[in-house]
Amino acid sequence: MAHKTFLTAEQFQQAQEILTPPLMTPDGDVRQVFCFSSESLSHWLGTKLEEILKENPQWRDTHPIMLGSWARGELSPKSDIDILFCGDEAQVKAFTDHLHERGLKLRYRMPLNMEDWTEGVEAFDILALLKAKPLTAEGARKLFEQQKNIWARKKHFRRILLKAVKDERKNREKRFDSITNYLEPNIKFGPGGLRDLEQGLQIYELFAEKFNNPGHALNVLQYYRSYFLSLRQKLHLDGHGDILSSAVQFDLGKWMGFKSHKDFMRSLQRGLSRVSFYSDWIVEVAEASEKDLRKIESGTFKKFEDFLTALHKSSRVLVQKKVRENLDSLIPDKLVKTMAKRRGKALDEVLDVKESDEFLVSVFRSRLIDKLVPEVRRLVGYVQHDQYHRFTADSHIMQACREVKRIYKKPSELGPMKFISKDLTKEDWKILTWSCLYHDLAKGLESAEHHSDLGVMIVERDFRSYGFSKAFTDEVKWMVQNHLELSQAAFRKNPKDPKVWQELREKGISDARLLRLALFTAIDIRATNPEAWNDWKAKLLKDLVLNLQSKRAQNYFDFESLKKRKKLNLSAEVVEELGLQLLESVSLTDLVDDLKKAETSEVSLKPRMLKTRKGELWIRFHEKKDRRGLLSDYVGQLYSLGLGIRHASIHTLPKVGVYDWFQVTSSRNLTALSKMIENASVQSKPVPTVKFDTIQIVSADDKEWVVSFKGADQPGLLASAAKALSDAGMSIKSARVHTWGRQVDDIFVVKPSGDAQELVKSLSEKLGS
Repeated sequence: MAHKTFLTAEQFQQAQEILTPPLMTPDGDVRQVFCFSSESLSHWLGTKLEEILKENPQWRDTHPIMLGSWARGELSPKSDIDILFCGDEAQVKAFTDHLHERGLKLRYRMPLNMEDWTEGVEAFDILALLKAKPLTAEGARKLFEQQKNIWARKKHFRRILLKAVKDERKNREKRFDSITNYLEPNIKFGPGGLRDLEQGLQIYELFAEKFNNPGHALNVLQYYRSYFLSLRQKLHLDGHGDILSSAVQFDLGKWMGFKSHKDFMRSLQRGLSRVSFYSDWIVEVAEASEKDLRKIESGTFKKFEDFLTALHKSSRVLVQKKVRENLDSLIPDKLVKTMAKRRGKALDEVLDVKESDEFLVSVFRSRLIDKLVPEVRRLVGYVQHDQYHRFTADSHIMQACREVKRIYKKPSELGPMKFISKDLTKEDWKILTWSCLYHDLAKGLESAEHHSDLGVMIVERDFRSYGFSKAFTDEVKWMVQNHLELSQAAFRKNPKDPKVWQELREKGISDARLLRLALFTAIDIRATNPEAWNDWKAKLLKDLVLNLQSKRAQNYFDFESLKKRKKLNLSAEVVEELGLQLLESVSLTDLVDDLKKAETSEVSLKPRMLKTRKGELWIRFHEKKDRRGLLSDYVGQLYSLGLGIRHASIHTLPKVGVYDWFQVTSSRNLTALSKMIENASVQSKPVPTVKFDTIQIVSADDKEWVVSFKGADQPGLLASAAKALSDAGMSIKSARVHTWGRQVDDIFVVKPSGDAQELVKSLSEKLGS
């Protein structure tokens, strides 16, 4: 499309005055064609173009013939200008050179063979000749001869043209299948736009004898021809192209007389859907055999199951249109409630993951879905503009239902998430399909503070009428209520954070529900905007699922359960601070019992030594009252005993006091070691001064500083770090020791005192490598 108009600045202003808003707000009623002024502007634009051509006295000798939108009376200020010249070649070249110098951008051609203008040209150029309009008498004579020859070979040419239209539509469908601009539609080339509309009308003219009562379809196309052309002209006059970006929709909606841009876009999306459907139908009628057409026309529907049977046998647009024509007469709304159980059974068939994608789409496109689930009708054309959503609400629901089938048949579509599908049962897939249909049915209802809440009520109402079991109903209700939870947790929170695990567990996200919701999350993203789904998001979602299924998470939840049962008065933050390494290694029952004793005891407990099933050795120290240097004493004692510290969980807990666990390595006899620790009978030997690779402040605020000591594993690391902090006058609140192979990271949380950077400088001078 040309980006520069052929109008002068003055003419551009005149064009804005000629194009007026519709006389009344469009509502899709085909009887209101008169309310648009698009044809008046097209005629005026055509006149201005003729004036430009006729400025040059050579114009008559070139015999120009209008093609494309100019010939069809569909000119817009930035339309491409297509002309065929059938005059002398030299004069045509001189004339077109003059027009280009003047700034008029033309797309022109001359016949390769003056006796046969169809020679060596594309099918669409032949089609354009049938609508072409000459500007001279000689041009009219020559054009008439060519059109007569084309119509004489009508059957030959229309087969070529039909194939070309089908191929072009298929290519355009692939190009727009990414739906990059679905909610910002291309009014010219997008699905249901002016190109689809134009092709539908042209194919009808070529195959008119094959159509029986096409009046309604033609009226719809003619109505939206005026509607869309008016929009395109307004877009061009406002300095835009053919895309209705979200920014321009507000002004266009207001200009067209709508109360809001959402009302405008809903009307427009419905129009695009109707044009797409009826133009597809015209092309399919043209292609169908007389036998097929008679067979479809002879079909009758006595009950709504007959509609499903017909669409199941054939999902073609021909059958869809037959269904559309009979829906209201055969399934009046007043009977819907009495057929609830039959509707539920019918929907079960449509949603079945083993059923074809084509069958599902045909139920939506034929609008049979409106009778099966009346809530869907309200969502037709409903738009939700943001950087994420790319489908209208009804299309999103259909896409979600399609995605379930695709993933069931080809789990590899999910990339890193494909492992989930193998663990789902038949019942899980059924819950998923119904959740996809119902999860957004409450969108757009003003009374809903959150669409998930009202969606639950819709599920409860409908499933009761369908006669579904309470267990199945509850699972779908839960999915609808929580369908956004995993997305928020996976992409906005830390999947390794126990707080996140606890939040999700409290919402019931575990076991089969976890797997279903994870798969639904992927489906919902792909159905909202396919471009938003990628391996990165799949990996984040997978990580969250695996973390929630991990032994660490299970230990965490088991600990929480024991804590409540034993009435241990510790906050969730304290449980988190104990560290997953400790929770994973020490018997949870032992740990909770020990904590309960420490909490209720009025005196300090004696040191305790435990050997786990894995053979890990853990030692616990407890003091009711903390004092400076206590940690250094503990670590020094362990060092004196020749014990290597692998991990540590060091804390001062409310009501408990100092509560420190150390995982150690030792070759000593455990009974003797236990007595030495309990009696503190070993004389502490001097703590060595070791060197760390890095010492740094991880974070610092008014309440605490977090200091990290990293270095190669060697005896006395923790003891040296603890002693250095104690010598620096720092009060240690808690500490963690992490050992990975030969590397150690000692993390200390200390009370602020003095300057953090000065502390690091002092420590680095003493212990830095």
